[in-house]
Amino acid sequence: MDNRVTWGKDMDDAVLFNGCIINQEIIFNANMNELRPLAGDGECISLNAPTARCLLLLLQNCGKVISRDEFLAAVWETRGVVVSQNTFYQNISLLRKSLVKAGLSEDIIITVRQKGFSVAPNTLVIPLSDEECKNMNRVTLTHYQNNKVVDFISEEKEKA
Repeated sequence: MDNRVTWGKDMDDAVLFNGCIINQEIIFNANMNELRPLAGDGECISLNAPTARCLLLLLQNCGKVISRDEFLAAVWETRGVVVSQNTFYQNISLLRKSLVKAGLSEDIIITVRQKGFSVAPNTLVIPLSDEECKNMNRVTLTHYQNNKVVDFISEEKEKA
């Protein structure tokens, strides 16, 4: 069974959401800049705003390589902030460490040499509503997995 979720190749085709489940291991709540574990020994992580925006940009553009310039424009320049390349790379490094600390079992951020960054192709990203982000926990995940995850994967298969 192919569990990949791949969205549009253009930034205009980005899927908009405020949170998601990543690989059925952690929840990313974009409104709260927060990563929460769903299983295992992870811990709740508060991300700084730019790091959270980097993750959101990647997740909303699964299947697309996001260049450094696209990150800089979307994460900082739209807010009138100019940052160095070093600051950008520090945020990507912090994001990777935070995902693991929150309970993700593998690195989902792929470096595409001299092109940018992308979400790993077999990453399962399931969008959540604001309410689902707030209320999801380890107990409700089992029910959620038995219903919405299966429905979501079925819908994606039908689209393919």
